[in-house]
Amino acid sequence: MMQLLIISTAGSERIIDMARMYPLFSSSKGNCTYLGDQNSGILIDAGVSCKQICLSLEDRDIPLDAVRAIFITHIHSDHISGLRVLSKKLGVPVYAQKKNLEILADRGFIAPGAELMAIDGGTAVAGDFAVSHFVTSHDVPASCGYRVEYPDGKTAALCTDLGFVSDEVRAAVTGVDALLIESNYDPDMLEFGPYPRELKNRIASRVGHLSNKDCAAELMGLVEGGTCRLILGHLSQENNTSQTAESCAVAALGDLRRGIDYQLIVARPSQNEEALIF
Repeated sequence: MMQLLIISTAGSERIIDMARMYPLFSSSKGNCTYLGDQNSGILIDAGVSCKQICLSLEDRDIPLDAVRAIFITHIHSDHISGLRVLSKKLGVPVYAQKKNLEILADRGFIAPGAELMAIDGGTAVAGDFAVSHFVTSHDVPASCGYRVEYPDGKTAALCTDLGFVSDEVRAAVTGVDALLIESNYDPDMLEFGPYPRELKNRIASRVGHLSNKDCAAELMGLVEGGTCRLILGHLSQENNTSQTAESCAVAALGDLRRGIDYQLIVARPSQNEEALIF
């Protein structure tokens, strides 16, 4: 029987120096995830304001100088809107695929003088964290997810904004100790919702987003491969609900026992009170 641990950051309980994954903000409106502990870690994406990110870290007793680097998945605004101010305030390196760094710098989305680090060549080392990327299918010039090895050898991955799960993606995320995976939309809510047809088609395409159904189809294989701590993230606030995404995922995992065989939480758009501890 595996041991699963989850912590509510709203309470007084604190567990120091254990690997954690905090989905600080996770939705189609803004994304930012902290991976690490209260002494050291990295941020993936900066899709809300610098002030919001800093306050969210403060609420979790994570000092700003614990952040060793910022990693960017792609250039859509819900992943970079706070980057310019945050990169100036923190003064840490910004990592991304080379193409994305060029676009971000050319368009003024990164603070002047910020240290820019291309991750195309292999594993990046930020503080005591080893970070590798894997390519995702999305309608931007370049897009990726990240796999992170913590100082204690534990691993976590973040995988959002992809139209389908490729073999490369599946290989990268299977076996990690904790995974944030996209469960963006309910197909019926999207189809019968208010979006124009062109946007509906984009979201549902192979360069769009991962539906609840397509996300759920991956979960059994992930758990069987050892990835038993799961966060459903990047939910659309127009075309999904946390209850719909959760019930789809639980149904796909069949007779496996939640809280014993696997841990599952659904990230709220902001003010997430839960973090995975592993």
